[in-house]
Amino acid sequence: MEIIQEDLLIKKAGDLKVLPFVARKMLDTIGKETVTIDELGSIIEKDQTIAARILKIANSPFYGLRSEVTSINHAILILGLRTIRSLVLSVSTKAIYKRFGITEQKIWEHSVGAAIGAKIISAGLGDDISEVAFTGGLMHDIGKVIMNNETPEVFSEVMMKTYNDGVDATTAEDEIYGYNHANVGAKVAEKWGLASTLVEIIGKHHLISCKLEEIEDKVLSGSLASVNLADFICRFLGIGFRSADDTIVLHKLPSAIFLNVGKDRLDSLVNEIHEAYNNEKSAFE
Repeated sequence: MEIIQEDLLIKKAGDLKVLPFVARKMLDTIGKETVTIDELGSIIEKDQTIAARILKIANSPFYGLRSEVTSINHAILILGLRTIRSLVLSVSTKAIYKRFGITEQKIWEHSVGAAIGAKIISAGLGDDISEVAFTGGLMHDIGKVIMNNETPEVFSEVMMKTYNDGVDATTAEDEIYGYNHANVGAKVAEKWGLASTLVEIIGKHHLISCKLEEIEDKVLSGSLASVNLADFICRFLGIGFRSADDTIVLHKLPSAIFLNVGKDRLDSLVNEIHEAYNNEKSAFE
């Protein structure tokens, strides 16, 4: 079983134009000061599948809009540019998978659960944080997708260690590959030209050697904490895992402490996220 070197894996994955046309074009366009709603709408409408999913998500109870959204331009106007950018990325990420079996399904389910959870957790922290948290939750394990895509036989060993021996994914990856999905994901995301805040979340979502209170950027610290806590809540609930892990003490997690979320509030969040995930996951499929 040959282990590909990390830099070669990143180069191979990063050089692929795996993001759909719409997502890649959006990344190039959204930052322009003169971008118009019509311009963005015309880009999204070039992919009927993505356009349909954008409208499906925009009309879901998750976004709580009072009137039905029937056009892409209306969705952009109502939801705002940053949210539309997040949604385009969210509905585009499935195209990154080269195959879609049980392993891929679990990674996808966990990503959707973390995105929904991070958005709920970050509610009240500001729209900037909430939007970044949603996308960060969806993309946080993109390194797993890359490693599984490029080295499926080796990654299956990681999955076996995770499921059979109860070893967490990062430890299993470090033991087998000599590197892990967080580093791979961040470096590939950087090559793809994703926002620096998103790159940071992907690389630091486990909070290894990272203290939230030392991060000066409030959007980064708030969204990173939300993604980390959502990740653990999904593990607690078993979203994307073989079974739930009720041994996790959520209120003692550094992210929960940083966000000042106590046990009672966490109990409520767990129920809210579980219900929202069950109700909304089909909109992302």
